[in-house]
Amino acid sequence: MKQMPFKIGEGAIEQAKYRAKMAIREEAGRAKPTSHGVQWQWASAIALAVIAIGAFGVVEFCNISREEPTPMEKLLAEMSNASDELIYDIAVDHGYYLEEENNI
Repeated sequence: MKQMPFKIGEGAIEQAKYRAKMAIREEAGRAKPTSHGVQWQWASAIALAVIAIGAFGVVEFCNISREEPTPMEKLLAEMSNASDELIYDIAVDHGYYLEEENNI
């Protein structure tokens, strides 16, 4: 059996374990238990954050629902009420001007 390069006396490991256990117990006794005031502060902060995020979400939802229609949506709304002759004239004019622009 190979010997260790340092000397450990009998019972030294048990004594170290005991000292560590006592140090942990002593430190645990010093720690202050969490008071209800601190718990209420955290709960209030979390509730305030949830309310702020909710209010921001409601405002954004209302802004999205109140946006003006896009030009394409306006055109589609007008085209749904237009007569067939008007739609035909618009399509023919579009083709005519497209040919002029491209020199076809």
